[in-house]
Amino acid sequence: MLDLYQSGAFPRKLLNIVLTNLLLKVYIILIMKRYTSSFSIKQIPKINDSIVSINENKKILFNKRENSFLHNNANTNSIENFYEIFKLDDTSIFLTNTINSLDEDQVYLSKKELYPYLDEESLTIVSRAFQIFDWIYNQNYCSRTGNKLTSVKEDLSKICESSSKDYFPKMSPCILVIVTYKNELLLVRHNNEIRTLYTAIAGFVDLGESLEECVEREVYEEVGLRIKNINYVGSQSWPFPNQLMMAFQAEATSKEVLIDEKEILEASWFKPNEIPKIPPEPSLSNSLIKKAIDSLI
Repeated sequence: MLDLYQSGAFPRKLLNIVLTNLLLKVYIILIMKRYTSSFSIKQIPKINDSIVSINENKKILFNKRENSFLHNNANTNSIENFYEIFKLDDTSIFLTNTINSLDEDQVYLSKKELYPYLDEESLTIVSRAFQIFDWIYNQNYCSRTGNKLTSVKEDLSKICESSSKDYFPKMSPCILVIVTYKNELLLVRHNNEIRTLYTAIAGFVDLGESLEECVEREVYEEVGLRIKNINYVGSQSWPFPNQLMMAFQAEATSKEVLIDEKEILEASWFKPNEIPKIPPEPSLSNSLIKKAIDSLI
């Protein structure tokens, strides 16, 4: 690129834009990796803090020029409600609702529209931001009395004052599992709106189950296989809408598949060099499948 610039074939203005965006992405990645989750209703954004804005339609503010959902703390004087959701030393990331005064490069995107711009680190921030937003602005009534809950407290709780019951945000634990047999792995197409991708077996953890028991049950229910050697691989917060995904790899005791046609359209065995279209990065299913492939090579 530098050679092109020096030869005059690459315009200086375009080069500056490219380099600026590249440096911004590198900076964001380095910073995100070091942030830790926090929550406070008492802190106020400082000049060097970042802002995440989500509106009433559950869309997140995005800067098209910088390809970023993190915004500097400018033009936010008219915003009343800020919630600290991440912290690093003396800098923080704050969540707020709609910002009405936007630059020409700013637009609100849905989660699906934002997804192509995310990596693993930025997905973590987006996931927490959306789930806290939903808890603060949409979960507002007591399930016992029907009365309105208090505003969110410093510990993320809300209270029904008529019953003195405390409420905290809920998440839904889910498992992903890749099943292998000798030098092949099993991928499925789920019977939902995304039917073109082959992916891992997935399911919600049931009441009273351990994670390993859930893995065994889901595999047997969906593809009729018994499994052994269940190994934990990793986890990921997933804001579609509020799951905690936990990934596993296991070995099948046979290859005879019997699918649950209500849940599964297809279940097929693949060799590592025959993998079809799988979910994109930065999803946990993508990394789980790739790690399973590596284990078979």
